[in-house]
Amino acid sequence: MIRFFGWLFIIVLFGAIYLWQPEFFQHSYSILKHGDIIALAEYLRSFGPWSVLITILLFIIMTFTIVFPFMILSGASGIMYGLFWGTVISWGGEVIGAVCMFIFARYFFRQLVAGWIANSRYLQQVDDYSAINGFKALLIARLLPLAPSGIITAVAAISRMSFKDFFLATIIGKLPPVIIKVLIGHDIVFAGENLARLLLVVLLVIVVYIGLWWHKRNKG
Repeated sequence: MIRFFGWLFIIVLFGAIYLWQPEFFQHSYSILKHGDIIALAEYLRSFGPWSVLITILLFIIMTFTIVFPFMILSGASGIMYGLFWGTVISWGGEVIGAVCMFIFARYFFRQLVAGWIANSRYLQQVDDYSAINGFKALLIARLLPLAPSGIITAVAAISRMSFKDFFLATIIGKLPPVIIKVLIGHDIVFAGENLARLLLVVLLVIVVYIGLWWHKRNKG
């Protein structure tokens, strides 16, 4: 019954927020869908002093939708606030979004999958591993620039990983990928001025994934 009222509260809350500013969500969705970093930066800049809070709100919403790449919003942040503060705001927005999703998924879905875990020896082993080595596993996953952040958070939430391990791995592990996403998103727009740095960062990402593929291949 408590969870029912929890779901009801969340549905009413999101419905009220949408009805309060439907144009904001529709316009933001349209810009994000087309991947227009400059248009998104200009739109967010139009909110003036509220732009930072609006940007963080969009990071939280995007965490739950698991549809749009964070690079678009991160790049817009880099354009609006500069590379340093754009990185800080993007990092904060992603961490807050991940924490909100973790709490939501753990409260509403952990009990639902508990029965499946109890009836599967393999899932029990995975669950036990997450309780002991959750920090290390999540930290590695977070460090991957193109990893699906929302899915990783959801998996962590339904495991037995402690909130402390989740928070520490998230706040540490998200920083390097955020820096990369802000740089790439920013430099795509200003490629004429930062082409060398853009190519260097893209090359770094490619090398990381080739290294992971090579490691997995040799290990297998």
